[in-house]
Amino acid sequence: MVETHLKDMIIPEVFNNYVRNNSLKTNNLINSGIVQTDDWLGSKLTDAGNKINIPYINDLNGTPNNWTDTDDIPVDSLTSGLQLGMKFYQNKAFGQTELSTLMTGAPISDQIASRYANFWNTSDQVMLLAVLKGMFQEDTIANSKVLDLTVQSPTDAEFSAKGFVAALSLIGDKPENMLSSIAVNSTTYAMMKSQNLIDTIRPSDGGQPINVYNGKQVVIDDDIPTDTSGKDATSVAYLFGTGAIRYSTQMFGTNVVEEPLKQGGRESIVQKRIGCIHPLGMSIDPNFQPANPNFPTPDDFAKKEAWTMPKDVDVQYVHLVQYKFKLDPFFVLKQKSQNAVNSAKSAGTVK
Repeated sequence: MVETHLKDMIIPEVFNNYVRNNSLKTNNLINSGIVQTDDWLGSKLTDAGNKINIPYINDLNGTPNNWTDTDDIPVDSLTSGLQLGMKFYQNKAFGQTELSTLMTGAPISDQIASRYANFWNTSDQVMLLAVLKGMFQEDTIANSKVLDLTVQSPTDAEFSAKGFVAALSLIGDKPENMLSSIAVNSTTYAMMKSQNLIDTIRPSDGGQPINVYNGKQVVIDDDIPTDTSGKDATSVAYLFGTGAIRYSTQMFGTNVVEEPLKQGGRESIVQKRIGCIHPLGMSIDPNFQPANPNFPTPDDFAKKEAWTMPKDVDVQYVHLVQYKFKLDPFFVLKQKSQNAVNSAKSAGTVK
């Protein structure tokens, strides 16, 4: 019997590039403009240490001087500083045993080789949402870039066009030009559809239809949670300005490992990578230590104490806004019902 093995399908140095290129191509966060790959950031990923110094120069400021023939012209200098980004280190291994392949005939090798890029894509979305959760708790950001209608307008707190415009005003000086994308979960998206807020653009090249709101792309991601712990169910929408997130990952290595004595014979593919997802204008707190020092997880990035605002950076340079609102109970109930059905199917009690 002819069998296909991982080692027959994967040339490590080629597979590294294939996974990275395919991951960038299929990553909705990148295609939507929410995050942009940053070559400079990528060039620093393999430098020593777990933090990256991201330099910046502030804009010209001050007031004009009075021009006279008796006074010297004073010369002002520009101010600069550093934002700190923190690298994350990740690995993943998938494998198959000889017996499982022999007994089931399942195309395990094909699945592993073809779906690695999608796995990393999903991992990046989880990491981005953890970064957002942490940074929006930082005091300066919480006071200037968060619109929480459940607190500010509790009697009129459902997602609405009016609330969106109010949130958009927090993004920067010219929000209509800066906004690139809106990220919501499917429950919020359903509410937006019911309010006739969503338009669908069909590309001329026959590609997938694009959902837009006020001309801006809507990205649907159910990793954005629905909170049902209180009296009213709530969720958030994230508004992203162009280039608001700096992003880079680098595949460090791909190895195919054959272990004839493990589990009667096992073959695995192992990948290791380094990455950084950094909101422009923010900084990792220099004193922050992950639970496992030097090796942060999404849970670490989701903590308030991980983030700080550099003292001489105007908060307007942070082109991100969190909009919190109540959800229509009708859509929440539908979502709960669907989740219950999915859980029952997973448990095998419903067919």
